[in-house]
Amino acid sequence: MGDGAGRAVVVSGTVALPLTAEVALFVRAAGFALESLAEVPDADLGRPTPCGDWDLRALLLHLADTADGLTGLARTGELVLPSAPRTDDADPAAVARDRLLRLLGVLTSAAADDPPGAADRAAHALAAARGGAIELAVHGWDVATACGSRRVMALRLATALLQAATSLVADGARPGAFAAPVAPPPDAGPEERLVAFLGRRPAARPHRGSRAPRR
Repeated sequence: MGDGAGRAVVVSGTVALPLTAEVALFVRAAGFALESLAEVPDADLGRPTPCGDWDLRALLLHLADTADGLTGLARTGELVLPSAPRTDDADPAAVARDRLLRLLGVLTSAAADDPPGAADRAAHALAAARGGAIELAVHGWDVATACGSRRVMALRLATALLQAATSLVADGARPGAFAAPVAPPPDAGPEERLVAFLGRRPAARPHRGSRAPRR
């Protein structure tokens, strides 16, 4: 997870849902990210993003690298990421989409095939799903913002992710991963409060005040 200048991190905490519930939340967050990726223009990948000094190309490649890292985490229990996003992919949105779909397949398979006694495998998948849901949703917001989209995160999804983030993202995990929280607008809904908690400025979005779907 990042503010554009750092590393991905798997959040940790004392509050956890069962694996199937965590993966279900991940699936909804991944859906939002995939919808945002579908709006990336063919050109102008150099446009700025809410992620520090990263342009849209760098953000998309970071998202792809993070999906790769979370896939490895789900399979092996180890999170390994490159030190910087790759820069040589001609279609970074397609790369991010393909990596995200692969991660989605790994986690949904783990939730469906969660046999008794497979504690290590379940723990690996749980860590990837918990961190991945927050990661994908906030970077989906970053991508949509960079593209000038009016896409709104579903109300129930934003509410669930806000609860997860405030429970799991400790101040000690922020350096290199998230900027400090910013104050949300007085009338902020769950989506705006979520991204503000993770160091984004909600006022950057053009859709403030629009009605979000409830799914």
